[in-house]
Amino acid sequence: MTLWLLPGACLLVALLVRLRRTYSIVRVDGDSMAPALADGDRVLARRVPPSRLRRDQIAVVVDRFSGGAGFVIKRIAALPGDRVPEIAKDVIADERVPEGRLVLLGDNPSTSFDSRALGFFAMSDVHAVTVRKVTALTQEEGEG
Repeated sequence: MTLWLLPGACLLVALLVRLRRTYSIVRVDGDSMAPALADGDRVLARRVPPSRLRRDQIAVVVDRFSGGAGFVIKRIAALPGDRVPEIAKDVIADERVPEGRLVLLGDNPSTSFDSRALGFFAMSDVHAVTVRKVTALTQEEGEG
């Protein structure tokens, strides 16, 4: 390898490391986000600081309620300072979402285990927000 290739290779490795820290592919498990996301879908997710979270984003959140071994994917329904949505008031008595907390809801209420049953989620448990659904080519689709 010639020496002039070395800086380019180092730059490429640094870029790949940064991309890996920022983006990930997450597989949807279950139908709690149907029809937006179905069981088996894959989404590209990007890590963002809590200050960049917005209502209606779909968040990938550490699953602290079943051992913390994986993630749940839910829509951000309310941020700190927002009014607690009526649909979650059976479990959440507060009028407003406290600092550092979120209300997360699945799009499919009949199958979603979310703030309607669990109350607030910690903002610090948000791992990433989804950027888009990712579809991989099957072997048949990839053949020309």
